[in-house]
Amino acid sequence: MIEGLVRASAPGKVVLSGEYAVLAGAPALVAAVDRRVTCTLTPSESGDWHFVSTGFEDDITLAKEQVFRAPPDALAGVVRQVIEESAAPAHLQIGIDSSPCYSKNVKLGLGSSAATVVAVAAAFAALAGSTPKLADLMAIHAAFQGGGSGLDVAASVTGGIIRFQERQARPASMPAGLPMLFVFCGRGTRTADLLARFDLWRQDGQPRTLKRLVQAAWDVADGTDDIPSFVDALDEYAYALERLDQAADVGIFGTAHRELRQLAAQTGVTYKPCGAGGDDIGMAVATDHGTLSKFREAVCSRTEDNAPFEIIDLAVSPSGPEVQTANIAHIAQ
Repeated sequence: MIEGLVRASAPGKVVLSGEYAVLAGAPALVAAVDRRVTCTLTPSESGDWHFVSTGFEDDITLAKEQVFRAPPDALAGVVRQVIEESAAPAHLQIGIDSSPCYSKNVKLGLGSSAATVVAVAAAFAALAGSTPKLADLMAIHAAFQGGGSGLDVAASVTGGIIRFQERQARPASMPAGLPMLFVFCGRGTRTADLLARFDLWRQDGQPRTLKRLVQAAWDVADGTDDIPSFVDALDEYAYALERLDQAADVGIFGTAHRELRQLAAQTGVTYKPCGAGGDDIGMAVATDHGTLSKFREAVCSRTEDNAPFEIIDLAVSPSGPEVQTANIAHIAQ
């Protein structure tokens, strides 16, 4: 028995390759990670519906009928698309904890909004005795965030590593033993702003730099059998992503990402942003652990000199949503 009526959690994600290219039909490799957003539903005798969040800041009380009139881009709007109003209790405490996806109150860039939607949807679906479908959750998140490919939702729903293309996800893998390191650059990024710039740039077709990125994304997705092939393909992808950013002026490589790219070149590793970019989270890979250690030492040295870098420990989360339920039969509708 748990304290709350329902407790559901969903993993965040990192984009290993394919960001932006996935919007042009290329495959992306995405990993669900062990930074989970939790939604807890606790019955109450009064007080309407009280949403309280940690990380994703929100503290609001709404009457039940207000929740079910909420617009789709509000958190309450996620709820009304998952559970029928008649199946919902009159009074409820909704606690949402996305703090594992933050550092010092700044978003890490781990898909916290997608994980929030999936966790909230999983909790309320359990309350309704149903299971939300991936396609529905992608649509809900697109309305909540204002667009996107849906890869972050797919990773949060399926867990593990996926190959995502044309709104479809299937299991994938990385080369066994691949040396990999994640670095947070210190600034949160508003994904919708970067995607809007990208869409504006490519509205008249598929520019040459985007075609190159698409081909590079295919090479990465098809080159996961061994470490050298994967690192070479990802290095070419990172270079193509950098060229696209220069041509489109999206802002994928912020100041910190550019500095880390220079450190990577000096130490013999491959570095790229993970996802929309800006200056949130990035990843470095190498063909051996000794080379990656040199990069880590260089990053830590810059951090000691007041650079905003932070090494982030992440592991692949093998599972998607996890739900626990208590006895809900006594809750008045």
